[in-house]
Amino acid sequence: MKKFLTKFFYLILPLIVWGILIAIIDPFNYFGFEVFQRSAKKEAESLNTLIYRTIDYVNEPCENVIFGDSRTYNIPLERIEEISKRKYKKLNTNGAKLNEIFDLFYFANSKTPIKRVVIGINFNMFNKFGHEDRVEGVKRMLNNPFMYVYNKDVAEAAYSTIKYTFTDKKPDFAPPMSRKEFWDWSINTKASHWYGKYAFPEKLYSQLLNFDKFAKANKIDVIFIIVPHHSDFHKRLVDFGLQKEEAKFKQIMSGLSAKVYDFDYVNAITSNTVNFEDPIHYTNAVGNTIVNEIWTNKLIIGKEI
Repeated sequence: MKKFLTKFFYLILPLIVWGILIAIIDPFNYFGFEVFQRSAKKEAESLNTLIYRTIDYVNEPCENVIFGDSRTYNIPLERIEEISKRKYKKLNTNGAKLNEIFDLFYFANSKTPIKRVVIGINFNMFNKFGHEDRVEGVKRMLNNPFMYVYNKDVAEAAYSTIKYTFTDKKPDFAPPMSRKEFWDWSINTKASHWYGKYAFPEKLYSQLLNFDKFAKANKIDVIFIIVPHHSDFHKRLVDFGLQKEEAKFKQIMSGLSAKVYDFDYVNAITSNTVNFEDPIHYTNAVGNTIVNEIWTNKLIIGKEI
């Protein structure tokens, strides 16, 4: 029996050592250790924004929250706080689907009652085939430290944290192509992924209405921002014959109790490539324009629908 226990100990020893190392490095601040500087751990945010920002929200809940995908990254938090005199927090992630945004909202609201919600949205998110379920996995991780310390993304983020700490070298997430090449790739490939297969999302539509009712019943102020795409990208929507479906989406949005601001139509933003990093990601300057118009109630380009 003693020999068996000895062999078993040596068998699991690497796992124990690994778990201790991950807990010490703690790239997503799961345990709250401060052995490594937060500036080094910021690399983890780029590697898995969902894990990083969900844990960050759990550590510091906020009653005013911005949800969305990467198209909300350039919504300037500081400018909103400056105008509104209220603290806001972002709980968004790359490639977030609308059902995941609702999941994140209800999760965040369970931690502290939310008073104000901002959601970045676009027609491409309102699609039966635009569905993922990553939030449940993160919630399970939050309840099980073993899922955290033995997670592949956490391991990669731990390596990146150590590398940045000792070499000051950040990972490069830029696409291996020129701006024009990436622009063309987005127009041809990403648009095909988004618009090539579409069906009206009955379940998502129901979730949207339920969210709107929940917010109204709980006196939560909600703002939806239909974020702008460059006109080149919108032409692909037309190529796939989805104009009526897009119009129906905006009609549905206009019927909500929430305030809905539309910046995705032919205007001074969507007609100029200077306003975009790529066909679907607008610049910081455009983000400032969006915030200034909405939060100062002076719409020039945006339309309330």
